[in-house]
Amino acid sequence: MEKEKIEDIVSDWDIGKIISYQKAKKGVCNTNWILKTTKGKYILRNLAKFKKRGELKFELNYLNYLKKNNFPYKIPSPIKTKSNKFFIKINKDYFWLYEFIEGKEIKRFSYHELKEIAKMMADYHRIIKKSKLDNKKHYSPFAKNEILKEILSFRKKITKNKKRGQKESIFLNESKKLIPLLKSLDSKTYSKLAKYPIHRDINPENTLWKNGKLIGIIDFENVSEIKETFIKDISGMLQYSCRDKKSNYKTDLELARFFIKEYKKYHKLSTEEISLIPDIIIAGAIEDFSYSYWMLLNDTERAKLYRLKLYSKVAQWHNKNKEYIINNLIN
Repeated sequence: MEKEKIEDIVSDWDIGKIISYQKAKKGVCNTNWILKTTKGKYILRNLAKFKKRGELKFELNYLNYLKKNNFPYKIPSPIKTKSNKFFIKINKDYFWLYEFIEGKEIKRFSYHELKEIAKMMADYHRIIKKSKLDNKKHYSPFAKNEILKEILSFRKKITKNKKRGQKESIFLNESKKLIPLLKSLDSKTYSKLAKYPIHRDINPENTLWKNGKLIGIIDFENVSEIKETFIKDISGMLQYSCRDKKSNYKTDLELARFFIKEYKKYHKLSTEEISLIPDIIIAGAIEDFSYSYWMLLNDTERAKLYRLKLYSKVAQWHNKNKEYIINNLIN
């Protein structure tokens, strides 16, 4: 986007004159620009095309709620416009703005980082548990009906088209293995647990660090899309942040046990909830598998073909070793 266009968009905010700007390299769904102005440094965020106005409104109110309730970490807190609004609409695009959070990403968490994340997540869950925030999004347990529907839709389109490339072949082969796993997930225990609008994607890429301390959490866009259990946040954390170094698809159970132990110091976690971790990781990996294929179709610049087989391996390994994983995490 040209500078004149950026200047026109941010004129709704009192942030001074733009000195420099650049498009952020990271970001899967939304498009972000890093702005340096005479009053500071900011992130201008453009809502993803498939997101709705109501979902954006909920996300920004959610972030504002965390700020007002003294969440002790920096978050993308929306800055109000001159007309006291959290976001603006230009043509068919929605934009919002927040102060740039200075911090570094840590590629792989050590015990020290896991300890900090566990405390943060427990604090976060306590605040959300007390809130009345409700996105009114009700999905099937593990969202398996929704994921299955998407996978079957992709398979139908592929089989109709006689021309088939590498990504289509891999998707067909791997999804054939994953569909039975998804259907086999036991929903009874999961259905009993309370559901909340939660982050669902707390991992190294969405945490910011400074001088060995966790200072910020970013990318709360999932809070508007679905209600989930707190154990979903924990399971996602284990899936992405406690991977075995050699395989990259297995969970390092020693790290996982440590994280759960630290979390339980600040927030209750039942044996029943812990026993659901493998199933939640399986469902999450299959969801990531389907989303990775969507990315290959819709965002070729940032999509990665290898992720199809990777997420398939994650789901298959956790399914095969389900009882072993549960016993190790509980005992």
